[in-house]
Amino acid sequence: MKRLPIRATSHVAVFSSILLGTAGFHSTLAQGCVAVRGGGMCTMNHALSGDGVGLQENGWLASVGYRFFKSDRHFIGDSESRNAAGLNRFEQGTEVINYSSFIDASLTYQFSARYSATVTLPYVYHVRSAPYEHSGVRRDTTSSGLGDIRATVGAWIWDPKENPKGNLQVSIGVKAPTGDYGADDTFYQDQDPTAGVNIQPVRRNVDQSIQPGDGGWGMSVEFNAYRELAPRWIAYIQGFYLFNPQNVNSSKNPTARRDAGPRVGGVDIDNGMSITDQYMARGGFTYVISRKHAVAFSLGGRIEGVPVEDLNGNAGDQEGFRRPGFAVALEPGISWMPGKWNVALNAPWRLYANRERSYWDQQKGRHGDAAFADYLLTFSVSRIF
Repeated sequence: MKRLPIRATSHVAVFSSILLGTAGFHSTLAQGCVAVRGGGMCTMNHALSGDGVGLQENGWLASVGYRFFKSDRHFIGDSESRNAAGLNRFEQGTEVINYSSFIDASLTYQFSARYSATVTLPYVYHVRSAPYEHSGVRRDTTSSGLGDIRATVGAWIWDPKENPKGNLQVSIGVKAPTGDYGADDTFYQDQDPTAGVNIQPVRRNVDQSIQPGDGGWGMSVEFNAYRELAPRWIAYIQGFYLFNPQNVNSSKNPTARRDAGPRVGGVDIDNGMSITDQYMARGGFTYVISRKHAVAFSLGGRIEGVPVEDLNGNAGDQEGFRRPGFAVALEPGISWMPGKWNVALNAPWRLYANRERSYWDQQKGRHGDAAFADYLLTFSVSRIF
């Protein structure tokens, strides 16, 4: 393999570490019962421009990313949920478990050294185990299918050919409601709780956290920046925010929720599921382990989640059900770029989680919980054409 110059190899490291971050945002970290879906993708996937190493004008970049997490640690605020005996949900055996897998296929076209466009097609598969949804018995519900497709255009602020050691990319995107926001499955629930136990199978929407889509059109804004600090060392930072201007979709929760709408005449109303904003930020450092083999290691921090209220002010009596919250994670990663290929692995580990009080929590004097994952695994493979 041809030996690469230090500067070019440094950009390989930036490309590797940040491209891996583009594999998704579920999510996440603020995953599990906090509904941060796939497709929140930062598009800094051509940081090699200008060195003759990476994606060139009229070039293509194809990427496939896979992500997995298991969420089962319940939080109320930033404390793990416990009963009167001091046992957490895991120790009680009542924890909700989400197994979530995401496959994101993306294709980027480079119009020039500064401008590019990316289309992302996400596929999701979820398995949720929640005893409270099945009259106290642990059973599974599942969902799968196409998620919400995103199209993004990005521009480097400075010409990469003239600024090879650092740059800032700004992107805007559109999210289409192509994912099923009304996915359903079979639930085993008591149909006559006042007269006795009468558990019957019923078909209902699955939980918000495992719906493949959210049912709304959205717009994203993103930024990606990197700077070579010294030979082999690069700093990077990213930010992402997804605006969802619609308030709720037509899907109802699988069980009656006191925090899904107003209380009218002593009866809680289910307004449906909120179409929530989402956010993510990450930053850290990349170290080029081997210039010859284009291997790099990165270490940084990451925060992502769902806000209590959307930036456009969606709230009030029309607000639906959401589990707002966020998680902070330590994010190590490693990448390898042989020629036109890039292979990368990241494993963010949660350091802090906070299930915030939703609008209806605040109105009704309660504080719901949510399950978070301890870690997230992300693997991606990309090729320049």
